[in-house]
Amino acid sequence: MGTPIDCVWYVSTFRRPWEAAVIGSLATALKTKKGTSPRVYVEGGTAHFRVDGILSWNSLTFFERAAIVLFKSGLWHLWGDAPSWWGWVRLRARTVHTALDARPRWKGHPTRLFAERAHEGESVISPTFDVKVAWADNGSEGVLSASTPTPALFLATAPNEALREVLADSEIEGISLEVPETEAFLKKGKALFTDDSPSNVLLAAYLTMQGVPVLAHDAPLLKAVLGFGGYIVAPPDGDDPMEGRSRWTKALNDAMSEAGRSASASARRFLKENYTAPAAADSLEKLYRSVMRRS
Repeated sequence: MGTPIDCVWYVSTFRRPWEAAVIGSLATALKTKKGTSPRVYVEGGTAHFRVDGILSWNSLTFFERAAIVLFKSGLWHLWGDAPSWWGWVRLRARTVHTALDARPRWKGHPTRLFAERAHEGESVISPTFDVKVAWADNGSEGVLSASTPTPALFLATAPNEALREVLADSEIEGISLEVPETEAFLKKGKALFTDDSPSNVLLAAYLTMQGVPVLAHDAPLLKAVLGFGGYIVAPPDGDDPMEGRSRWTKALNDAMSEAGRSASASARRFLKENYTAPAAADSLEKLYRSVMRRS
């Protein structure tokens, strides 16, 4: 099994509730590895994180921050964008960097959460999803709680003209023509428009655990996370407007019927079977040991 790994996590831009939930699940999974427990610091607030001992970097004094940067651990893991002082860490410590961006400027050993995004040979960390996660409602926008209405449908696609026309005439309860900011609209309990970016795929995973059907164009990343049959496939764009409206009407009705419920149930099973906490911890431990062995 090896000796416990001593590491510091600095979380920069992974602060949306569903991103924070993945960070927390990964940290908890790693703690099961014979005493391995990352010290987690977050830029900004910690409300969305569920990690024992987590600290806000902003709450520390200058001298506390300086001591951590200059002396803490020989391994640091950066989640998101690098802070201005990151160069001091890299002078003396091994660093790992995980990003959701399409083309980040890597500030450490490059890693991705999904193999489908590792187009340039980045190492892959297996995410894990806590089925019991609940985001506390502290009155701020974009925070889910047990009493918060979930969207009736998760539309992981930008609405085209055919879809807009169908939604304008639709009597399906919960469907809205609005294309809102993701976090704020989560509290309204209607359909949720977004895209299939890595962050929103993480959101799709958590929403489908709550029984929310996902409707999206076929995409490798969605299929990798939700599995084959884990979401309702959106119709392709076509030249015939009438045919396009007909296909979107069918897709929406499928998503809001038994087919949608079946798809979300299939996605939940896939997530539980393929993104386990032990597999996530193993991927982190293997990565860290590899990075620390390099001369």
